[in-house]
Amino acid sequence: MRTKSTAAWAVAVLMFGAAVGGCGEQSGKGPSGSSAKHTKSQREPEDKPDSRVVEGDDDHTVLELSDGRQVSLRFTRRGLEAQHRDASDDAWSARKTVYETGTKPCGGIRAKAYRDTVWLAAGFGVYCRDGEEPQEVIAAVATGDLSSWTTDPTKNNMVWPKTRIRDGGARVDFVHRSMLMTTTLTWRKGSGFAKVVTKHKPIHPWFVGRWRATDGSQQLTIHQVEPGRWARVVIESLTGPRCKGSAIVTGTDQHNLTIRNPKLDQGTRTVNCPPEELEYFFDVKSSDGPLRLRTIGEHPKTVLTYERAG
Repeated sequence: MRTKSTAAWAVAVLMFGAAVGGCGEQSGKGPSGSSAKHTKSQREPEDKPDSRVVEGDDDHTVLELSDGRQVSLRFTRRGLEAQHRDASDDAWSARKTVYETGTKPCGGIRAKAYRDTVWLAAGFGVYCRDGEEPQEVIAAVATGDLSSWTTDPTKNNMVWPKTRIRDGGARVDFVHRSMLMTTTLTWRKGSGFAKVVTKHKPIHPWFVGRWRATDGSQQLTIHQVEPGRWARVVIESLTGPRCKGSAIVTGTDQHNLTIRNPKLDQGTRTVNCPPEELEYFFDVKSSDGPLRLRTIGEHPKTVLTYERAG
């Protein structure tokens, strides 16, 4: 089934390189208890792109740098090609292959520059222009005389709607932000592209800690996000057959946690150890609780209630 994602790619084209304000990352290790608060890391200084697009459509774009040089980027049957020329020269350089692929391009090439650092992102997919997600998204950077390009080798399908330029053009961050995580691909002058880094959004500190069911059947320990990992809940039975389970937990606010990928780690699976994905969620109303396991649906029902135990 084809998805309607061409609009999303088009929005990304418009957003690429836009200034990002108020986007400091939350701390990867949040405290627990009633006095806990979300914290934000200090933002690193950024350089503002100083280029402008002088020509462009779905298949090509021409970028003018601050020194007057121009860069032409064009989709071809072989993939993506680039040319450049000096401000005082009408002749374009020979075409340089930035990325070679037989897959059809998506609509638009996103490109910006700061001083002599030029960066771009482009997508490719068999039915991308018909509404499907891109199968390949490439990021590339050229500097200096613009005769060569460094390309992200991962061939991922992550749409890069924002970029951040730092250190006078020596560092470019390609950023994809969602409700639950921020994914960053970094290029540095001299070393090229690094591995993609994903930072998961911390859950609200109200949830973090140990909880005991009021009926004495089990206890939960909810762990905050660690670098590069999701927050997790560990469930242990206190009565009946031995059961220890775990699951990923994610949340977009301070009141609800979604349960994902539950699994049995030890013993025998019992009722709500672990809770089934897409059937239950956790909620809490304050830092002191209570924490509740509730059914998902139009009329949620409380299955278990927990009190804070540490």
